[in-house]
Amino acid sequence: LVLVVASMASVGIKPAAAAVAEPTALVTELGTQLGQVLSDRTLSSVERKRRFRTVLDADFDFPVISRFVLGRYWQGSSDAFHLEFADVFEDYVIQSLSDRFADYSGESIRPTGAHSESEHSTIVSTTIVHPNGTLQPNVDWRVQDTPAGLKIVDVTVAGVSMAVSYRDQIAAVVDRDGGQLASVISTLRAKIDNGTRDAASGHARVKVGAQ
Repeated sequence: LVLVVASMASVGIKPAAAAVAEPTALVTELGTQLGQVLSDRTLSSVERKRRFRTVLDADFDFPVISRFVLGRYWQGSSDAFHLEFADVFEDYVIQSLSDRFADYSGESIRPTGAHSESEHSTIVSTTIVHPNGTLQPNVDWRVQDTPAGLKIVDVTVAGVSMAVSYRDQIAAVVDRDGGQLASVISTLRAKIDNGTRDAASGHARVKVGAQ
């Protein structure tokens, strides 16, 4: 689970997680749901990915995250591009995490505190507890109060922000391709396609990051 969380920085699953009225409860419930999906060895890879997507869609605000990830490129790009990027970006995150599932060995998320950043934003601090009782460094979840309910907009692991890391990766792709913003979508789609082919052959190699 720590690898899944670190890669971000989301069935017998309750899809209405946005209805949770307290940030710490939202993060705790997310940890429970992730554990249910990752520990169910009867699931096919396709079904596991589908259920994992259900969790992420319920608890993460992908439109907000994708806007932040595009950064300065958001202004000047079309609404159609924004929508297409948000869809492809979410697919990429799901695909990037899917090859981490085999590393799950019973870890759990334990809340250690919470503090308000603003009227509508709360940081929930947690630690990852391994079955043998050892602890990982803190994982902080930025939870915002949105019109759709509480949503996670960032995950920070050992001081490294998921959203900032993805934004830097997107900027690197654009800079590499001479400022061509359209190359971001084609690059992400290529990585998704490569991951799907590798998974089908039993050799999933997708890595988070634009290379």
